[in-house]
Amino acid sequence: MTPWEVAVAQAEMTGHMIRYTQAPLVKKLRVRGVLPAPGQSPAVRIALGKRKADARDLLTVYEIPLCRRDELLSPWDAVGRVRHEASEVRFHSGGEVDTVFGAPLIRLSEDVPCEERLEDRAYALLTTLSCPAPSDEEREKAESLLVGFLYLPKGRMRLYVRHQRDPEVVGCDVRLAEAGPAVIAEVFPRSQERELFEEPGDDPHCTAVVNLVH
Repeated sequence: MTPWEVAVAQAEMTGHMIRYTQAPLVKKLRVRGVLPAPGQSPAVRIALGKRKADARDLLTVYEIPLCRRDELLSPWDAVGRVRHEASEVRFHSGGEVDTVFGAPLIRLSEDVPCEERLEDRAYALLTTLSCPAPSDEEREKAESLLVGFLYLPKGRMRLYVRHQRDPEVVGCDVRLAEAGPAVIAEVFPRSQERELFEEPGDDPHCTAVVNLVH
């Protein structure tokens, strides 16, 4: 996969996972972040936690390869694999487990089974007919993409942005209470202004951060 193909696939995963910030994905756990894997790796990370969890108190982060047996993994397959792993206690080898943001980072292999539900099929059917998501072609032609997000402390969120002319991921920090039309309009253009770049600290998922908190 080219770097931009990776970004397009990550953007599709991000759009799909947003629904699980509002409703549990498994048990009482919600998606509290979708993270582009560091180093332009063809993978995505799904961060789970309780309803109000942020980067300080995530429960688990799952890293999922974007391809399975040379085929692109669908967002529903990613949901099914995370749901299968998070539904009960499992033991992983040392090579599969790391740490990020103080939470266990579990790298799932291509062979993890997918737990699909009829509700998933129903949601896909209804949303596709009523409000279809952007096509792959539309995303490939886009100048900028949202490839991830993460809830931060104090009512903030980090938006992970990729631009077609720049292979690096930039994080944009916004305060959710201020996230109206003006702030939304700033995200893509301001994330290209290098004079605004700050170090990302302990976040390995972006190379720079832009502070859009007013």
